[in-house]
Amino acid sequence: MAAARVVPDPALAVPQLGLARGVLAGGIAGVMAVILAFAALTLMLDHLRRINVALARQGRMLREKTLLLDATLDSMDQGLIMVDAGGVVRVCNERALALLDLPRAMMQARPSYRAVLRHEASRRERRRPDRSIRTWIERGEAGQTQVHERARPNGLVLEIRTVPLADGGFVRTFTDITKRKAAEAEVARLARHDVLTGLPNRALFHETLARSLVDIVQRGGACAVLYLDLDGFKSVNDSLGHQAGDELLRRVSAGLRGIAGDGAVARLGGDEFAVLSAGGAAEAEVLAERLIALFHSPFSVGGHRVGVGLSVGIALAPEHGTDAEPLYRRADLALYRAKAEGRGTYRIFTPAMDEEAEERRVLERDLRQALDDNTLSLHYQPQVEGHTGALVGFEALLRWTHPVRGSVSPNVFVPLAEETGLIVALGDWVLREACREAAQWAQPLKVAVNLSPRQFQKPGLPETVLAILAETGLSPDRLELEVTESIIINDMARAVGILRRLKSYGIRISMDDFGTGYASLATLQAFPFDKLKIDRSFVAQLGTGPQAAVIVRAVLSLGRSLGMGVVAEGVETHAQMKFLTEEACGEMQGFLFGRPRPITDYAAAVGGPAGPAEESARAEPGLAAVG
Repeated sequence: MAAARVVPDPALAVPQLGLARGVLAGGIAGVMAVILAFAALTLMLDHLRRINVALARQGRMLREKTLLLDATLDSMDQGLIMVDAGGVVRVCNERALALLDLPRAMMQARPSYRAVLRHEASRRERRRPDRSIRTWIERGEAGQTQVHERARPNGLVLEIRTVPLADGGFVRTFTDITKRKAAEAEVARLARHDVLTGLPNRALFHETLARSLVDIVQRGGACAVLYLDLDGFKSVNDSLGHQAGDELLRRVSAGLRGIAGDGAVARLGGDEFAVLSAGGAAEAEVLAERLIALFHSPFSVGGHRVGVGLSVGIALAPEHGTDAEPLYRRADLALYRAKAEGRGTYRIFTPAMDEEAEERRVLERDLRQALDDNTLSLHYQPQVEGHTGALVGFEALLRWTHPVRGSVSPNVFVPLAEETGLIVALGDWVLREACREAAQWAQPLKVAVNLSPRQFQKPGLPETVLAILAETGLSPDRLELEVTESIIINDMARAVGILRRLKSYGIRISMDDFGTGYASLATLQAFPFDKLKIDRSFVAQLGTGPQAAVIVRAVLSLGRSLGMGVVAEGVETHAQMKFLTEEACGEMQGFLFGRPRPITDYAAAVGGPAGPAEESARAEPGLAAVG
């Protein structure tokens, strides 16, 4: 390899052909500056493009969100209006336009909320004053959530809720609560009206009466409370069914309303009604007579002509009180008297009724106490074979000796026990005590015990009777249960089922008071009784009334035809006994053969030692047959 080095000859002169170094450097620097400027501009334009793209994307997103928000607002079930701090409406959805009946053009112009309220007021029958409009606006501006309701002229009911915003504006929502308010109104109406008849119920009648009594106390005047009860309604339910009974109640309600006027009649429950009458006793009596006259003609129910009656009790204000409860109670007492004195009439309360009610209350209390203390007793009346006069058994009869009143008649305390429901406990006590006594007799005589209709309503009656027989050790074939046909008429299917179960145990069943009811033949067809008991009212007329003899002969013939024994009650004379013997009456019962007495008085007859009263008992006519 070789190398060479070239060195300029300093002796030679070189010509200046190019630019000066300073100029050249400046030019280069300028070019570089331009290049850098273009680069910076390119970067800036790219950045601006990116910003524009981002802004466009955000704009699309904002528009989408706005559209979504608008769609959401317009699909809301609630109307919504948003008002800014200056009182200008910024948002109003479609539901608000519809509920408030607002023009779309007006709302698109972003009016003040005051203008919206004025428009609303102009659409109403009565214009809302400006002061009220300002109050409405101030509710939203006061920073407190407000909720109120407003009924519109078109029938809509709106719930308006105003919620304040942090900037001083507010959002107001409008909810259509028309159906809810209608349902609430219906519930409130049903709570104060009878569902079946549409009449005011006891609660609403109490409020109406209370208002009337306040007016009487403050301003004078008078009013009356009439308590109404239908006579014979239960038989309609029993014979035609509850649907017919409901239809009858509706027809009765319409009739009562037509006479007394709307709002004056209330249904208290069952077949009981109340009427509020303006004025005193004279007006109340006239109204009571008109109401009772409504029932003089039968009602047409389901193709049947149904006859029922009406009993009315009247209490007057202020004579009988100025408080609702005393008036209710006294009208009820007057009604009780009207029903006791023949029904189909009216009675006005008197102070004596209060005394009688108090006496019944005390008597009921004492009767309950006597049952608890086991101070009741049974008397027994002989039953004899008709042809021979031989003793065949006894009927057990309840007796009560009060420590102060002395002997209380069964005609007094038995109806009271029926009315109060105490008869169920009394009936169980009688059955148990009679079976216990009879089980101790040396002679296998039968014992007859009456069953109350109330006892048939008690669940498990056959089981109760069977348990008592097992407890006392009495053979079922020595027990005879006496029932009235009302037991079967009230609920035939249920009663017949119970009687068949009792009979399947070997217990004998007798129909008491035969001939006094209105459906005896139908009752005999429904159930094969062992015996019929001819009511004492027919036996008492033997020898004095020819019709009684015909009836007694017919019953005896019917019993023989059906294979049922017949017992004649109330035999008190030898002539009656002779007639019954000649007509082949199976059994007899009455004072001629023995009065109801403690079983110790018949000790010899049942196979036990004679009681202290047995000798005197033997002295009575006819007792030789059982002594």
